[in-house]
Amino acid sequence: MAGAPICTSCNLERMLISIKPGRNRHDVRAYECPACHDVFRLVIQREPLVSDDPIDVVFDSPTLKAGAR
Repeated sequence: MAGAPICTSCNLERMLISIKPGRNRHDVRAYECPACHDVFRLVIQREPLVSDDPIDVVFDSPTLKAGAR
């Protein structure tokens, strides 16, 4: 889908009004028509997080390592 869904009654592009986390890495997105205020909900698979600058966690102190005493 290139953009937001089109309202079938008004033939206008709906506006994204909310994104709620769903199950199994999916989101529930709600789109509302600006004219008739009809709400359309769509379940979409969540995009994986991609970063050009990964953050590496390094434990320099032996007391911070798991199981160290």
